[in-house]
Amino acid sequence: MLKLSIVFGLLASIIWRTTPTNCRQTQNQTQNINQLAAINIERYMDGEQQRPCDNFYQYACGKWYQQHIDEMDYGDVLGLMDHELNKKLEHLLRKSPSGSAGGSDEAHPSTTEAAGHQPLGSSMEMSTLYNKIRTYYKSCKKVKPYNLKKYLQLIQPGPGLHWYVLAKQGGRKWNADKFDWLEAIAKLRLYGLNGVLLKEQVLPRWDESTAMSIYLDKPDLAETLAMGEGVIIELLMDIGQTKRLANEIAREVNRFEFQLHKLQELEDEEGPKEMQLGYLQEYMPQIDWLAYLKELKGPDTDLSTTVIIQNIPYMRSLVKLLNTVEPSTLCNYIMIKFLLYLKTQGPAEISRQECIASLRRAMPLAMSYVVGQHFYKDATKTDIQVQKLFDHLKETFYAILSDNRLQLPEPIVQTQLAKIQAMQLRIGFAPRNVTGDYFNLYYEKVTLDANNFYANQLSLLRLMVERSHESLDPISHQDMLNDEAVISAEWVGSSSSPLYLKSRNTVVIPYGFLNMPIYHRNLRDIFKYSVLGFALAHEMLHGFDSSGIDYDASGNIMGPSEEISANQRFMQGLRCMQNELATGSRSLNEKLADYEGIRLAFNAYFSPTRSNETTSTTTKHLRSRYLSQFTPQQVFFINFAQFFCGKVHPKLTHSAYLDHAMDELRVLQTLANFEEFSKAFGCEKRDKMQSRHRCKLW
Repeated sequence: MLKLSIVFGLLASIIWRTTPTNCRQTQNQTQNINQLAAINIERYMDGEQQRPCDNFYQYACGKWYQQHIDEMDYGDVLGLMDHELNKKLEHLLRKSPSGSAGGSDEAHPSTTEAAGHQPLGSSMEMSTLYNKIRTYYKSCKKVKPYNLKKYLQLIQPGPGLHWYVLAKQGGRKWNADKFDWLEAIAKLRLYGLNGVLLKEQVLPRWDESTAMSIYLDKPDLAETLAMGEGVIIELLMDIGQTKRLANEIAREVNRFEFQLHKLQELEDEEGPKEMQLGYLQEYMPQIDWLAYLKELKGPDTDLSTTVIIQNIPYMRSLVKLLNTVEPSTLCNYIMIKFLLYLKTQGPAEISRQECIASLRRAMPLAMSYVVGQHFYKDATKTDIQVQKLFDHLKETFYAILSDNRLQLPEPIVQTQLAKIQAMQLRIGFAPRNVTGDYFNLYYEKVTLDANNFYANQLSLLRLMVERSHESLDPISHQDMLNDEAVISAEWVGSSSSPLYLKSRNTVVIPYGFLNMPIYHRNLRDIFKYSVLGFALAHEMLHGFDSSGIDYDASGNIMGPSEEISANQRFMQGLRCMQNELATGSRSLNEKLADYEGIRLAFNAYFSPTRSNETTSTTTKHLRSRYLSQFTPQQVFFINFAQFFCGKVHPKLTHSAYLDHAMDELRVLQTLANFEEFSKAFGCEKRDKMQSRHRCKLW
């Protein structure tokens, strides 16, 4: 019997991986995909060893790791989906279309072609773009081994000046008088490094979100946290430094980081100021702002250029601090920050999977287009279905806001209602209404070399920064360019995770997210609402979190935040959630989006107005003997929890959970806070899955 169940489980896993994301809606396929979902839910559960009211995560996910133990190139469900998408892209890139540059990596046709997809680059107008995609990928595969030092050899901190550690390693004299910290960070900002000593961003204007402005600010609190001597030593040894020298530099940089972090305590009583560079130069002559921005925006930048600047007290104190620090220490600090940034761009190691992930990070606009063209089939039908779910969530939240639990003044309620009504859904990064010529034009400046991965990556990083600064100028495709700049600022190209853009009042769902086990057109609504519905609701709630309330329906920073923040019930809800952060995420807004998002998705699915599928017949509609032991409410919570199943590698635990809590803790805290979960599983007050103080906001 055990052998039979193992074989059946393996068969289900194979079917799961080979089932197309979108297939014809026949009765048989509808039945199969829902049976498959039910089978996998049961396979991952550990109901024998765990009680749902003790540790629901282990109850729902206890056997997930066992099912994926031989294929742990990913840590969780979202990682699994990106892993599978990367494999598809890798197959797509293996074989060149006949007559295109690059030749063929193998004699056999790719699995994509066998499945009926067009070969990559088969369209003449897209061949130039696809050749660049292939060139980057091939250059990555040729790197053996990955060497961070190569970046430092390609980019110097200033004209005729080497990095301090490389100069010393080569026995050359390092001229401290030539080192200019402002010139160095401006140069590296061109390649995407930001939040080192200063922060420069091109963002939508606070009062007119359709236009862009330059914002100057101090780094975020997290950006000035100490990297740790261990991290610094490891990086320095990676680029060939001795352990003795690495220890010495690490101590010096660590001392400087502590001093720099203390500057975060300085208050900015005056707030943001909009001014021309000419006035800023007079107002704060300690920094040559014109030279800094000429490096970024181009030589046409002059004293009439307008910027928005804040935290000037920090900047004045920064200059005083830097005047007391050895130039070599400053040079080392900036270099180490640059190396850390480049490591996040990857590849973490040279492999086909990592090279695809690096490609998605380096060319997010192009790769979103490729994924949409090759793996997002029946786009119109899927768009309509996902939009329908999104609209239903909006309607449900509209009703919640109308009930006015916070007892806000009527004008404030109306602004919130207008915001939820105006909220948009966008599927994929790349615009749908443009031709291949647009993408060729976007990447026109970049020349890639199949034998120089490091230069390729730097060229593409620089392109994204340059394109964001081009959005400041009136040119053709201006609206599109502005959108690209906004999305690029927050989009993690190698991840299929959704996001919310405050300045656009828009939820963005990557194509990669709309795949099994999260989405299939034939899945029953209970499976869609409990994961995709939660994900959409989570992002929607970011428009109404402690920073989202600053923005109005158009994405302008003109929201009624002061009136809402002064509301006693709103503050009580935030304080309640704040108390949960001691053992969870560092972001209050992420906790808020989890707590309120699950409530919104649940209420939307179980609302009496939902006509397309009644909850009383959900289990019957699965047409299988699976999950018949659970109520629809229980199925909802189990499927929700299984979205977070996984086991993150120990090395990733610190970097992977900067905003959210660990997956297990996210599930436990979110469900323990929700009274409907306790009702569904009959949890008693003394059980672990019942919070003593339930937090509620909207």
